[in-house]
Amino acid sequence: MPVRLLTLALVALLAIGLVACSGGDGANEAPFEVSGPPREVNTDGSAADTPQPTPAPRSEGGPEVRYQGALASPPLPKPDVVLTDTSGEPFDFLAETEGYLTLLYLGYTHCPDICPVHMLELSKVLEEMDPELVDRIRVVFITTDPERDDAAAIRRWLDLFDESFIGLTIEPETLSSLLTFLGMPQIVTRDIGDGRYTVNHATYLIAYTPDNLGHVVYPFLQGGGLREIMAHDLPLLAEYGWREPS
Repeated sequence: MPVRLLTLALVALLAIGLVACSGGDGANEAPFEVSGPPREVNTDGSAADTPQPTPAPRSEGGPEVRYQGALASPPLPKPDVVLTDTSGEPFDFLAETEGYLTLLYLGYTHCPDICPVHMLELSKVLEEMDPELVDRIRVVFITTDPERDDAAAIRRWLDLFDESFIGLTIEPETLSSLLTFLGMPQIVTRDIGDGRYTVNHATYLIAYTPDNLGHVVYPFLQGGGLREIMAHDLPLLAEYGWREPS
């Protein structure tokens, strides 16, 4: 299946400190702002569905690779935040994912389309991968709908895809700070009647390599191809991590 070239323009303004989940004045201030959510573009004027491999790093001791996901430049720092997992235990995101290829997705369990597709496609990719490489990966889901997504709801939903997926609850104020930290737009809800609503949120998966930087992201693709793109990239990222081009 043809895949489209995806590029990501990220402009980060760094400041002192880390995003916090609680505390006094200023505790929820994000350390940087990022502009420009992932978007599909052509860099050479070719048709949007024309395959265009992007330059990728050569890993020392490994093969030269060309990632098919969207490259983040500059890469996204991994957030230093402590949330709560579906067992009710504190989850130190930075510490608990240290040394792993960490795949972070923010979404919600009532999502009618994009969130379940993203999770299903990811689960199918992991099923087909070498189990030894899968052991080097942590998949983390953070809800963008704190009002409805309690721990039990998140756990039931994630288990539909993979019981190893880690689910985290979050307070609304912390969610707002985290979104700013990640360069994602703030949450917008839309009333659809009878007490129901939808949640507009960024629809991409961030891949943090063991250097604790998000070098590649995987946006939802209306025309398909997401599974093939991840199936190409994730084994390479899990085995070799990220290396700058030689």
